[in-house]
Amino acid sequence: MGPILHSNADQAQLGRRERKQAQTVQHLAECAWNLFEQNGYEQVTMEAIANAADVARGTLYKHFPVKEALIAYRFRQDQIKHQVIVQNAAMAAPNIFDAFLCVLRMEAAYAERNRDYIAPYVFYRLNNAQENANPFENDSFAPLALELIRQGQVDGVISAEQDAQSLAEKLVFLRLGTMLRWLRKPEAALADLYTEMLHFFFHGAVGGKRKTP
Repeated sequence: MGPILHSNADQAQLGRRERKQAQTVQHLAECAWNLFEQNGYEQVTMEAIANAADVARGTLYKHFPVKEALIAYRFRQDQIKHQVIVQNAAMAAPNIFDAFLCVLRMEAAYAERNRDYIAPYVFYRLNNAQENANPFENDSFAPLALELIRQGQVDGVISAEQDAQSLAEKLVFLRLGTMLRWLRKPEAALADLYTEMLHFFFHGAVGGKRKTP
């Protein structure tokens, strides 16, 4: 059987359908976020979101099966929007430690501004661990970490005894653990915890004077 060919009219119809769907998703996400900001995340129901967006509840659940998925969508859109800025800041740093520190401080500032949403977001991601098993698909930090570590190995400031992807995955999970620690310690500054984490990643638990890579 040969390939299925679509006419120009069919392709245009598919394009319109995809655009309409994308517009619906964006509209739902914006309505939800406005309600979260006005009333508090915990107070907002899925029914309230559907009413605010003027859609049937089935339409909302089709695109966002749970309320936390709306946060995940918003955070992912913000990641995409700021990805180039973050990458440029990292590449402008004088060394790899400062590159990671710059990236994680920017992330910490974002998390502090959105603290009310971080816990439901993190636990949503953890509850959907199978779907989110590959951090390099759904998290802009992971591929950037991989790129920086590979460059560090080329420059000779990071050991090449382990492959770069394995090291990047370890850093991603250290970052997750640090985020969970921050959620348990409301008095702590996430930027400080990230700095502590980076020192551990680069220097381990071995004593002695720290030397920045």
